[in-house]
Amino acid sequence: MQAGREIKFRAWDTVQDKMLPVESINFRNDVISLDEGDNSVSDSSDMFILMQFTGLLDKNGKEIYEGDIIKGTTYLYGYELKNGRQFDYFGAVEWGAQADVGLCWFVSDKQGSWELRQTVHRNDIDYCTGEVIGNIYENPDLLPAI
Repeated sequence: MQAGREIKFRAWDTVQDKMLPVESINFRNDVISLDEGDNSVSDSSDMFILMQFTGLLDKNGKEIYEGDIIKGTTYLYGYELKNGRQFDYFGAVEWGAQADVGLCWFVSDKQGSWELRQTVHRNDIDYCTGEVIGNIYENPDLLPAI
């Protein structure tokens, strides 16, 4: 039996403008507890923007979360570029529907939307080519207008 991926979140604190790891979420009471080092902060969920862990790591072993900005080069069957069959991608990670895959984590760039698992792992082998270079809240200037 295969173990499932770890379900965890981080949150953008809209008041303090900083990213924090989530300790717990109480959906019934609409309260999120965040870890601030020696202190924990709990507040209404409308103070935070939750981002879920995708279950994937970038080429440096860094966890990839919703809202991360990633870039890399990968092999995608059927997309031949001048430099052989390499596909460069750069964009923000989102959860949603992709036409040929269905619901998935994907990264969007000027050329389209690509399933994150396909772009991060070459040919579904654990060979990671993508790198997290920031996120949409702390580094909005990294993303060009799409």
